[in-house]
Amino acid sequence: MIAALFVPIRIVLILVSSVLLSACSGKRASEAIDLSDSTQWREGDIALRCGWGMESRAVTNQGHSAYSHAGLLHHDGEHNIWQVIHAVPGEDEPEYMEAEALSVFYGHQRARAGAWLRIDCSDSLAGQATLYAQRKVAEHVLFDNDYLLEDTTMLYCTELVWQSYRTVGIDVSGGKRHDVSRFFCREGECIFPSDIEQSPTTLFVRQLTILK
Repeated sequence: MIAALFVPIRIVLILVSSVLLSACSGKRASEAIDLSDSTQWREGDIALRCGWGMESRAVTNQGHSAYSHAGLLHHDGEHNIWQVIHAVPGEDEPEYMEAEALSVFYGHQRARAGAWLRIDCSDSLAGQATLYAQRKVAEHVLFDNDYLLEDTTMLYCTELVWQSYRTVGIDVSGGKRHDVSRFFCREGECIFPSDIEQSPTTLFVRQLTILK
């Protein structure tokens, strides 16, 4: 309850500090990819999105990016659907990590923009990274509201992506961090989606056409 009361204050602090910043991306391709065309996707690709709320706007402004949230793509062979494994606050209680259908992750109520990102590595390594994320879903790992990279008992969205690839020896952030108020993050720095977008480990970022 106390943490929930602090959320609006955190949002205001970030917005005040970043209101003059504009969104940009270093590796975003100009063409849009139809969300229904998943023939080129692979296990471990990264799904990016931006929501409609003030918190999403704050993250995109602070991170100089069009996207505020990230998760890992996983193909559910049993049901023949693509899912996104991600950690997100405020959608469900308790705030467990989850694997949800792509259509839900990019649903109109949750997403106003999306992109598909690939890490420059083999299919095998990307698949192994996804296995780590799947284990965290099975373990009912909670969202990390303290945003601590050194504590892996709980994970926030980009931390999950970073830790998943870190298990196979790849730092998808390229070592980059964003300074954040210690009121919001006790370590004083976080990994933003833009840190992954602009990392030398990123092969490409392609905008998705979100079908209504």
